[in-house]
Amino acid sequence: MRRKTLRRHIPSSTSASRPLLSAKIYAPLALLLGARLMLGVVYSLIIPAWEGVDEDGHFAYARYVVRHGALPRPGDPEAEKIRENFQPPLYYLLVAPVIAGLDLGETWIDPARNPYFTYGNAGYNFALHPDHLEGTAQSISRAVHVARLVSDVVTTASVIAVYAVACRVWPGEPKAAWAAAGLYAFWPQFLFLGSIVSNDALIIALSALFFYLAIRLTMEGFSLGLALGLACVLGGALLTKLNALALIPTAALALYLSLARGRWKPSHILSGMAVLGLTLVAAMWLLNSLEFVKTHVWQTQTVTNFLNYADPALTHLSLGRFLAISFRHGFRSFLAAFGWGNLVPFQALYWAWTLGAGLALGGLSSALVKREASRPLKVLLLALCQFASPVLLALALAIAYRNAYLVLGRYLLPGLPAVAILLVWGWRTLLPERWRVHCWKAVCLGAVLVGWSIPVTTLLPAYAKPRPLPANFAADHPLAFFFGDDIELIGYQNPPAVIPRREFRLSLCWRAVRPVRQNYSVFLELAGSDGRRYGQLETYPGRGNYATTLWPAQTPFCDEYTLRVGPHLAAFSEASVRVSLLDGVRGEKLPVKNPAGEVVGREVQIPLVVQNNE
Repeated sequence: MRRKTLRRHIPSSTSASRPLLSAKIYAPLALLLGARLMLGVVYSLIIPAWEGVDEDGHFAYARYVVRHGALPRPGDPEAEKIRENFQPPLYYLLVAPVIAGLDLGETWIDPARNPYFTYGNAGYNFALHPDHLEGTAQSISRAVHVARLVSDVVTTASVIAVYAVACRVWPGEPKAAWAAAGLYAFWPQFLFLGSIVSNDALIIALSALFFYLAIRLTMEGFSLGLALGLACVLGGALLTKLNALALIPTAALALYLSLARGRWKPSHILSGMAVLGLTLVAAMWLLNSLEFVKTHVWQTQTVTNFLNYADPALTHLSLGRFLAISFRHGFRSFLAAFGWGNLVPFQALYWAWTLGAGLALGGLSSALVKREASRPLKVLLLALCQFASPVLLALALAIAYRNAYLVLGRYLLPGLPAVAILLVWGWRTLLPERWRVHCWKAVCLGAVLVGWSIPVTTLLPAYAKPRPLPANFAADHPLAFFFGDDIELIGYQNPPAVIPRREFRLSLCWRAVRPVRQNYSVFLELAGSDGRRYGQLETYPGRGNYATTLWPAQTPFCDEYTLRVGPHLAAFSEASVRVSLLDGVRGEKLPVKNPAGEVVGREVQIPLVVQNNE
């Protein structure tokens, strides 16, 4: 009698899996996967090569595998130069066959870089991107975009696992499952990392499959087949990226919960311990056999640094302040931090994320207090573990290296499958039943709209070059000053008033007299009537995207520069911007000539008016 009662209230594994087998699910699921795959291709085409964090190093690793038929070997000069040579190899072994038939060049040449990409308002791009590529450079660019398809395909396929988890958690609410799958599929940071060459894509995809198997093991009880599957996925994750170490506590918890449900049969206990233990031993043995991994990662000094952090004399930040910075940075970058972590979308997205996370946390707290039926509560604990473990691992790394900003969102994304479930779970707890369907539709629509809006609102503007103007273009304030023999400042557009403590934007108009052979830097200084400096900017033109060697001759364009104005500039006074070109980063100022060819100094002054900030 008791068994029949339990069956009425707790769906069996068979009934929980029926939504996945229904023909009614195939079409919408295919539509979801197709939209996710297509959007990943759009991101891949819009993001210039090398503009994903460490993408040049990841691609160079895969290229080395193709060219040499082996993993990077210590002592090989080419292997030593690969910045990501310490990474586990599985992702690169997956990418290598896909690009093997393409021209990858005889030697690897690092991309030309923008030296100002970390300077905030000096630009976002890591590399310089000519409008037209030829020869090997063109072939390499094509290979990068082909390699990106691997990331796109594996991350898109992982959506199925998250949908399957949600169907098992809420077998009677298919709309809730779609909401969780939609959140996961169109999560902004996940979309970006799934559209570049990076082992982050594979580790996140494997974590979704891992989460699905862990949930099944917990809900169905111990099964040697499920345990072996979980162990194999965990081993693959460890051979993909080392932050997969954060999945080990979740594997142990899933094994414990599955064994507890079966009343601790000795054969199950031994089988579970053997499977998990042998997997960890084999994975660690393989990693330890890779010299670069052993040399760069397995360092006892990291543990020593972590243990010594308790000494306040070793850091300029209190532990509380350190944790506050770490969690804030990790919380924001978990949602979206594009490029090399220096490009963020519109601020309203972070407010929505904060509100949604806060509501979900309230709902989850309520679910824990109410102590739902035993099986859902176990699933909730497992999801919390999968999310918390990457956070704690990243925090330990940040403490060991005394860098609060090492709690990076991409390090935390193995917890994203669990986060998608937890968010829907928390909202579901708070929502009246009659509102849920409408809420899930809004969540799915919002996730899709955000995913599709980011390329237009964030990525395209960040990497856009200034538009060329007609040859007879006349600026609002025409000038005719020549920097060196190659570049002419032809004028500037009407500048706004300068307001202390605010940003000031100035549009300068340039023209290359002839092809430029060197990358010059633009240097702007905001000077008051007292001669003191109240703001400055050094950058490549086009916010880093339009280095002078990329300028076509005799093609004018206007370029906007942003300076942060200091607080002590006197209001209702006069000021000026001093414009110079430098012959390299922090180099010497080029001489300025008038149309007659006479040197008139090393800077051009543009007059401005200062207003108060009211």
